[in-house]
Formats: sequence, C-alpha cells, structure tokens
Amino acid sequence: MLNKLIGLAVLMFTLGSTALPAQADTRSRACKPVEVAVFSNRLHVRCEPINGQAYTSELRYYAMKLDNSVQVQATLDLLLMAKANNRSLTIRFDENDYQSVPGCQGGDCRRLVWAAMR
Repeated sequence: MLNKLIGLAVLMFTLGSTALPAQADTRSRACKPVEVAVFSNRLHVRCEPINGQAYTSELRYYAMKLDNSVQVQATLDLLLMAKANNRSLTIRFDENDYQSVPGCQGGDCRRLVWAAMR
C-alpha cells in the first residue's frame, strides 16, 4: 500500500511538472479532501481548510476536466486514498482558470493542475 502511495505521488508530481508546465498564474495549496466526485465531464475535490496553513476560504473546489484518462485516474486514486486515510495533499491549481473545466464556478472553484501526497 505504501509503495502504491509513493508511486501515485511520484506519478502526479511527474505529470504535473511535465504535462502542464508551471505558469505564472498557478499556485500551490494544502488540501484536506472532504469530498471527491466524478461527473460526466469532470473530477472535483472539495478541500477543508487546514489550521495554520495558507488557504483561501472562498476557493473550496478544485476540478479537472476528464480529458487525460491516465492523469485523471491517478489523481482520483490519490484523492480517494488521502480522504480515506485522513491525509492532506499539496495541490497545484490555476488561480485564474475555472472556465476550461465544465461545471467549475468562478466563485469557489479552480482548475486542478496536479496533486501530491503530503
């Protein structure tokens, strides 16, 4: 199980750093997943604020378009594992992008770029 966790974290870091280059409008945040959902067009996670860690309370949802099945499945596995084990993650999100993910609303959602186990 630990090897799978490490493998998923490495995969997510690799996917995040090679498939989507860091941009000036992306930020990292601590995320304690409290809700993970897969819809017909997106994967989303709702994060709970973590005491003592930087967090923008109005941004609670981070979503990924279902267009890269390998990244989506790895992200889903990682999010579910973190939720099941009450673990936090580091997520990278696009601070200015909610429109490219169907169903993501500007007031409380941003595009999820990658996630890694903390």
